[in-house]
Amino acid sequence: MPDRVRIVLAMAAVGVLTGLISSLPTPLPSIRLEDDGLIINAASSPLHAGLAFAAGIALCMWVWVTREVGKCLLTLVLVFLGWLAAVNTANDLYQALVGSTVFGTETGAKEGREAMALILGGVLAGAVGAGLAAFGAGIPARAIRRPENWTLVVLAGVVAGIMLYPAAQLRLPFVIFVPWQALVAAAIGFGLTRRP
Repeated sequence: MPDRVRIVLAMAAVGVLTGLISSLPTPLPSIRLEDDGLIINAASSPLHAGLAFAAGIALCMWVWVTREVGKCLLTLVLVFLGWLAAVNTANDLYQALVGSTVFGTETGAKEGREAMALILGGVLAGAVGAGLAAFGAGIPARAIRRPENWTLVVLAGVVAGIMLYPAAQLRLPFVIFVPWQALVAAAIGFGLTRRP
């Protein structure tokens, strides 16, 4: 296989694996997967979800980009902060829209606001999380700093962010975690191998 295909597939596999790890129940008894708001509430979302993805991206940077521990640790921290920022962005937008009077106050208006808040929140949160993941990956990998590469990573986060709506409706974290983490990781892998 060409290097690009191999790296993109490997990073997508890392994203799938970390997405599945992220979807596992947390050992904390106060957080249950069936709780409302689990996916978009930073106070109740399992932190291991962000840590798993951050560690996966940092490991990929270690394997394919540099053996500098400091740069890889900085990648881990920034990707994790991106995950926290994404969750908070989705939560804040959800709270603002659901608490507003968009679509009026008639019967069914709240359901419309909730759907719109989940879709818009997923798209915006996907962009925020992917943007910070690209920034973190760009610390060790100069290729990711090029506009065409970080833009692709952010676009992947936006597209996969749409899955927040079905994930929240079904209360199944893997519906958002697996595709988002796989697409963002694959986009980073593509950027690593794209020739200038």
